[in-house]
Amino acid sequence: MKKASMIAALLFAGAAPAQSLSGNHWSTVTGETVSPDRDALKFDLGWPGLGVTYLHGVSDRADFGVHFELLYGFEQTSQSKFGLGFGVPYRLIINRRERVTVEVHIEPSMRVYPGDGVDGFTEFFIRAPFGGTLGLQVTPELRLAAGADLNFAIQIPNTAYLDIGPQFGFAAEYAVDRNLDVAFNVRFGPQFYSLSGATTDFAYITQIVVGYRM
Repeated sequence: MKKASMIAALLFAGAAPAQSLSGNHWSTVTGETVSPDRDALKFDLGWPGLGVTYLHGVSDRADFGVHFELLYGFEQTSQSKFGLGFGVPYRLIINRRERVTVEVHIEPSMRVYPGDGVDGFTEFFIRAPFGGTLGLQVTPELRLAAGADLNFAIQIPNTAYLDIGPQFGFAAEYAVDRNLDVAFNVRFGPQFYSLSGATTDFAYITQIVVGYRM
């Protein structure tokens, strides 16, 4: 009787699906949201600055949070300039099928670049960047993604102008365990300005990201 119970238990264990290291689905940069009613922190370091984001899962398909950033690059371009930023990111999964997800996001935000000896005035941007990400769960631990974003901002003080830049790129994210992941995120593209005679800049984002789910 005892031997039969052991055999039955082994058969049941073998029939049970393997559990992913990442537990409930979650991601910070590869087209997936934080699990419902869970919180997560995202730390990113690279260009144009460093930031920290708090995220809260509000449903199986959506999360939102707050984002703070310390900038040393001007609006993703190669120009060096100190600035501060604050945003409210919102992410939504519009399709989830087997290993593939399609996510859209928007982050109403603002950035300020204090005046210095070069231009003499402070630049203040109201921003609403938005975009989409196609994510692929390659293995239980590894996710890859391709994304497209449109940076959209209005500079208000002094001479008002629009700052618009489409960006494209990719990301890779690895789940170290169920509540910790590390990632690499890249975006690049042209940056346009509505100022008369303004030249087009090359803008880019390169980040090392650490995500921790609480």
